[in-house]
Amino acid sequence: MKKFKRILIILLGVLPMVCTAVAVFFILPDTVAAHFGINGTPDRYGSKYEAFIFPAVILGIALFYFLFRKFAKRSSTDDNSRTERNLDIIDTVIMMIMVLFNALCVFLLTVMGDPSTMKDKVSMIFVIISTIIGVLFIFLGNILPKTKPNSFVGVRMSWSMDSDKHWYITNRNCGIAMVLSGICTVIAGLIVRNGTYIIYMIISLILFLTVATIYSYVIIKREKKQQE
Repeated sequence: MKKFKRILIILLGVLPMVCTAVAVFFILPDTVAAHFGINGTPDRYGSKYEAFIFPAVILGIALFYFLFRKFAKRSSTDDNSRTERNLDIIDTVIMMIMVLFNALCVFLLTVMGDPSTMKDKVSMIFVIISTIIGVLFIFLGNILPKTKPNSFVGVRMSWSMDSDKHWYITNRNCGIAMVLSGICTVIAGLIVRNGTYIIYMIISLILFLTVATIYSYVIIKREKKQQE
């Protein structure tokens, strides 16, 4: 299963480039809609070869992740089983992100070729994107408490790294914060139905994580004083 995730990440990194090549050389006209206004109307047209930009970014992210993974594995001072567990968790997160990028790439190719598909559907697009991001936050929030102290993933503070218990307390609370932020992101997308949901997402994420971090610090500090 672990190897399957890595293979899938590679495939999801390459697939957008393949799909884009097929679209560019066989389907798309020479000039395509390259940018859309907030109301879904094209406000800039450009060469169809601009379609390769986003797939190149996706492929670059996949390659960078595997470089990071290799570096993290070599530089980790944790035991192998703990390192593998944490890397497996990151593999799952990256895999989900790559699935989102692939879906977005297909959508962009569709609207480049037929800009009319954007008309009257802009609000629904924002709802879908905010829901996907919110669900990803909720997933990450559930993953955080399952990680173990390590050098590259999780909420790493000096006071959360000194024991497994303190690590769990901090990452459990920050995990709850991520879940709450994810719920707020989904609700914001459903209510505002435009790009301003990003503002609510950022505010909720910063607010909940700040409160969770401070709360964790206070609990751990109090526990240490009681043990003295």
